[in-house]
Amino acid sequence: MDLAGTPRFRYALLLREIDEMRAADNCQSVGMILIRLTGVDAVNANFGYIGGDRALEEFEQRLLAVARQRDRVFRVGSASFALLIHNPSNEGHAVLGAERITREVREPVMLGTRRARLHAHMGVSLLPGLASGTEEMLRQCELALEDSRERDEPYTVYTDGLAASGNAHARADFDIYEALDKAALEMYFQPKVDLGSGKLSGAEALIRWNSPNDGVLPPAAFLPGVERGRGIHALFGFSLNASLRHACEWCQRVPDFAMAVNMSPGNLEDPDLIDTIVGALGVWNLDADRLVLEITETALMRDPRASAARLQALHELGVRLAIDDFGTGHASLAYLRDLPADELKIDRSFIAPMLSSERDRRIVASVIQLAHAVNMKVVAEGIEDPEAVRVLQDMGCDVGQGYHFARPVSAADFAAGWVAPVKPAAADLSA
Repeated sequence: MDLAGTPRFRYALLLREIDEMRAADNCQSVGMILIRLTGVDAVNANFGYIGGDRALEEFEQRLLAVARQRDRVFRVGSASFALLIHNPSNEGHAVLGAERITREVREPVMLGTRRARLHAHMGVSLLPGLASGTEEMLRQCELALEDSRERDEPYTVYTDGLAASGNAHARADFDIYEALDKAALEMYFQPKVDLGSGKLSGAEALIRWNSPNDGVLPPAAFLPGVERGRGIHALFGFSLNASLRHACEWCQRVPDFAMAVNMSPGNLEDPDLIDTIVGALGVWNLDADRLVLEITETALMRDPRASAARLQALHELGVRLAIDDFGTGHASLAYLRDLPADELKIDRSFIAPMLSSERDRRIVASVIQLAHAVNMKVVAEGIEDPEAVRVLQDMGCDVGQGYHFARPVSAADFAAGWVAPVKPAAADLSA
């Protein structure tokens, strides 16, 4: 449905439609994905305005194909759309819609014999949820969309941290050194599960900020600003040591347990990186192969030659290396085969749609097969349900991670739910 008139009138109609959808029989909830396309100006320049209009019409048709029978699609601006999801069962349902849209927009639009490409950023929110009404849900989607644009991610799901920030890019009042001084940072942990045995194989460490005003905030609320300065090195040092402190204990209870810690592009370029890692392993008396450093595919491609040299130095230490979010950047397995990487993490945008798309299933299966061919273990991110587990097991995927197993939790909750306590030694009664 193309909403004519001014932007304000278009959004008024959109809000009215949300209210009507909520009032309909059997509608317990509504999800909204607000979408903003970029690249339209480039298409207009290369193909003319008629070509630009055709590209937008093609995207709208793809969006309609993603929508289910009772979902609604609106064009709320020259290059802005909204998908209203009828009765989403949970946040994962809306995320699945955003991931399907992400896949659709990656496919080029054919204008005659030439290809045109658009890009999309999306904000996602649910009602009821963190929103108290239709206007609040729209505002949340706008904040989340802006965060998606600033971080150059396909989509962002709204969290309280975005509203608390007053800025969807970074907390202006976050000071890494003050947060460290006041012990305001905490590591959360999400389990990684061996899909063959069903047993715990490790965990990914994820940082949180315990804000004095807003509670526990995710990285999106404060990390982007830190990335631009030396503070990112201090943050990595904290994350590494805080994670290995727990790994030191959990490795004694779980055979082959490995702790995964995320590295930013700035960390990869730090000349003191090797010394930082060697020092932390020594302090916590851990073998290097109990540490997995995760670096995104996009970060690797900023300077492929320098990245390869730094990863080789880490590999020689015995540290395990994982390529995170594979499939979202521009790297290929042809490039990755030359890196000393041990793990390949398939991005969730490939995992979620594969249950309903034969094409996506084939892509995931091919990535697993090719990764195994270059001796990489494969980790599937974003597993939401048991059917995805079964499909990945049939494909030979090694490790799974996602809400189906557990959300990220505190160290205490992770230990209580996933790490078996040490059994006391039996008394020697032979004496």
